[in-house]
Amino acid sequence: MTDLLLTLDILKYGIIIVILLGLTASILSPFVVLNDQSLIADGLSHVSFTALVVGIFFMDNPFYVAIPIVVVTSILIKWLIQFTKIHADSAIGIVSSFGFAVGLILIRYTNASIDLESLISGNLWFRTGSDVILTSALFVLSVIFVGFNYRKLISITFDYEHAKFSGIKADLYNYIFAALIGVFVVIGVRSIGVLLISSLLILPVVVSNLYAKKFTDLFLIGSIVSTLIIVSGLIIAHTFKQPAGSVIVILYTLTFLLLFMIKKFIFRRHI
Repeated sequence: MTDLLLTLDILKYGIIIVILLGLTASILSPFVVLNDQSLIADGLSHVSFTALVVGIFFMDNPFYVAIPIVVVTSILIKWLIQFTKIHADSAIGIVSSFGFAVGLILIRYTNASIDLESLISGNLWFRTGSDVILTSALFVLSVIFVGFNYRKLISITFDYEHAKFSGIKADLYNYIFAALIGVFVVIGVRSIGVLLISSLLILPVVVSNLYAKKFTDLFLIGSIVSTLIIVSGLIIAHTFKQPAGSVIVILYTLTFLLLFMIKKFIFRRHI
């Protein structure tokens, strides 16, 4: 027990960051998934690899260079979807594959070494108070943006053309939302890794959608489930000395399967 408390104290910043990321994902997730852009986090996570490589050329901490690069890329994806009429998944695939290819070339010209294992699975050990402040700011901005523009975002998500016809500045809201997703991905990559950040954005709405009766339920259920899964995942990861991000994603998937089975085979018997 003492060992667990000591480890939790050491990882306190990382734990706070992952919980905040889970709550932020629960807020952004419905608009991403229901807008057929589930793979945007996965695509941007590949771009973040290139952004971090580019950042190495300019400073010791490439994270602050990576943020604007990924944000601009996220906005570019939105622009491609809107003005070229390319399907969302295709636009994401084009940009992410190009970005990753550039990163693989640039990394050959850097003198710094990149910890690929840390990039893939994330690292909670070296998070600091400034990381918590940045993640908290992202969470607050997401709450404010979605809270004040809730109905407009729903209109844009389900009927983009009608939203524009109604006088909503759909393009502006889309670009602001894309910027939030970009920052979310860069912060998330440092904590849970390139391969897992997309799962954190997709799974909350997939799980909550099983029992949600109205749109607001997606936020409530997603936030509760995310918090429980993240805390449980961190404890299990520490106990069995496994990567926290991987354990969290596995728990999310198992939770989805369990809740799906309950709804399909138990609830239907009482209807």
